[in-house]
Amino acid sequence: MRPMHIERFKIAQFGPRLGTRMEGERARAQLIALLNSLPEDGQVRVSLEGMDVLSTSFSDELIGRTLHRLALGEFGDRTLVLETPALDLADGIDVKLAQRQLAMLCLTADAWHLVGAQTPAIVDTLRLIIDKGETTAKELAGELGLQMNACVNRVARLAKLHLIHREQIGMSGPQAIYSLHSILTS
Repeated sequence: MRPMHIERFKIAQFGPRLGTRMEGERARAQLIALLNSLPEDGQVRVSLEGMDVLSTSFSDELIGRTLHRLALGEFGDRTLVLETPALDLADGIDVKLAQRQLAMLCLTADAWHLVGAQTPAIVDTLRLIIDKGETTAKELAGELGLQMNACVNRVARLAKLHLIHREQIGMSGPQAIYSLHSILTS
């Protein structure tokens, strides 16, 4: 896999205290323009650095609506990742994404976290893919002690949410074989 093109989108450019849907709508227009300008497998890292207050209304308008469109496939294989100096700044985003049944990776100085809708099974599967960098569903099923069907369902959910990259590398009978890649490695 070739190196991923990563761009940063600093929310603080709109001010350190953001609370309205109207402010979120203006910011979303710029975020979408940046997403559309990237190569097909590019990534936008949305930064909360410099933020004091970020309301749930603003968060939903900027992140929730954009991530919804991303999950629908509007932006190809592009991905969104949240970066924050403190996890509590992402609380409003977490709430709104959970309500929308969406999730995104959130990076802090020392770790990654999943914000939004999640289950322990999804987090465990994602953790293994991130730790390995690249794997297959067959390898994952073995390491997680899962039936292949259960593993494929988890992987499909992660890919639909753009939390991993999934690339078809072949066929085994009627079933496609995929290579799975972490979106945190380039």
